Amino acid sequence: MIAYIIGGSGFGGCVDYVTRRKLEEKLYKEQSKGLKADERKYESNKGEDIIDHLSKDWKLISSSGDIRIYEGRKAMADDIARPSRQRKPVKDPVGHISLDFHPSDAPRMTDELMTEVAQDYLRQMGLTNTPYIVVRHYDKAHPHCHIVFSRVDYDGKILTQTTNFKKNERVCKALNLKHRLIQGRSKLNTDVSKLRGKEKVRYQLVNDIARVYLTPSVTDWDSYVDLLQKNGISVKEKIGKSGRVNLYYGVGKQEFWYKKLDPFLSRENLELKFKERREKQQEVTPEPKCVQQPVRKPAPKRVPQKSETTRPSVTKPQEQPKPIVIPPLPDGYMGARIAPHELARYQKGDAVCAYICKPDEIVGKHYWIWYDFKTAKPRCEPTPPPADRYIPEAFKRQMTASQSASVNNSQRAGITFSSPSFGGAPIQDEGFAHGLALTDDFKLWLSRHPDLTIEEALHRYREEQKTKQRRQGPKLH
Repeated sequence: MIAYIIGGSGFGGCVDYVTRRKLEEKLYKEQSKGLKADERKYESNKGEDIIDHLSKDWKLISSSGDIRIYEGRKAMADDIARPSRQRKPVKDPVGHISLDFHPSDAPRMTDELMTEVAQDYLRQMGLTNTPYIVVRHYDKAHPHCHIVFSRVDYDGKILTQTTNFKKNERVCKALNLKHRLIQGRSKLNTDVSKLRGKEKVRYQLVNDIARVYLTPSVTDWDSYVDLLQKNGISVKEKIGKSGRVNLYYGVGKQEFWYKKLDPFLSRENLELKFKERREKQQEVTPEPKCVQQPVRKPAPKRVPQKSETTRPSVTKPQEQPKPIVIPPLPDGYMGARIAPHELARYQKGDAVCAYICKPDEIVGKHYWIWYDFKTAKPRCEPTPPPADRYIPEAFKRQMTASQSASVNNSQRAGITFSSPSFGGAPIQDEGFAHGLALTDDFKLWLSRHPDLTIEEALHRYREEQKTKQRRQGPKLH
């Protein structure tokens, strides 16, 4: 589940939009003229359980107690707008939020569960003491609902939480963990055949851009734009009213702001990724040496004379370099719960992800923890470590040697490890559409469940790890 904060121009227009007023007026005219009205029975609900509306693609599933839901759209809009009339007019008094759920959660997404998630979201965001309605829509492949409320509460106070996008992200992650929902961000795993209209074009465009981005020959912005244009995709930069340059992708007559497709597709982010790709390719294919080294003739072997006594050569033992050891994390570090195998990965120089709730935060979020070789201390950040972080070359060689030794030992014991195949071609770049690198343990688990998608497998894998951790119980000191 992910929440989109949308601005509203007016209470009446927002209520009309979520309750499909224009569409239903059109269908009513067709019906009154004796024409066959299109009831639009969508695959998500097959038109069932919605008998009051001609469009059969929306349903009022929840509201505050003071909303006159049986007296029409105008009465509902007036009741939601009532608190805003107690004070001077404010800019954008309408609150409008869309809660979008992953298509994999559709089988269990009943009206009761969706209402519970919507009310939990309002409470954790602090959007209480104000009138609201929750309307469910059935016009897309994924379940979603719209919340319309007043940004002025019953006491005349302005609710500013609708502009707190960081808190919105934390609350969504917390609700996904609580209700066991999938964080629906990536458009790459969506079945485009079930979509229609502009929504189908948008999802298909993301997939086409992804294929262009993952082409190994695309190493800079110009080659990226050229390959997009060869595939019928236009790229334009427009200056907005604020003076900022906005990037738009288009196909045919339709254009989309890059954030409507995926925030990953900004020019700044892509140029940074192209720079990293060029550096990786230069490391794999070093530049050839142009200067020829002079050929040296081997020196003639010296024949020892009879008078000389031959003594066995004594070689001094080479001093072995001291191994670099990463100290283990302190017990209860930052209040995080980290599995033993994750702690072992940390001591091998990898970054591990842990759920942490800091004292100044209402709900926790995932942080990345890794060992900083420069400060010789653990580091905890909300984002993954940079790709070019400092790791001593001696430590890299040390880890490579230990891995090769473990592989040799496993081969002697007759143990073989299997890894899943990803279409035969190695993934050149990870992170597209907010993807993360896959751990070895998760790859092994994924190979045993080939019928699951990456997101479904990751969700079940985390749940199993949490269950194992609870069975082990607290550590005794």
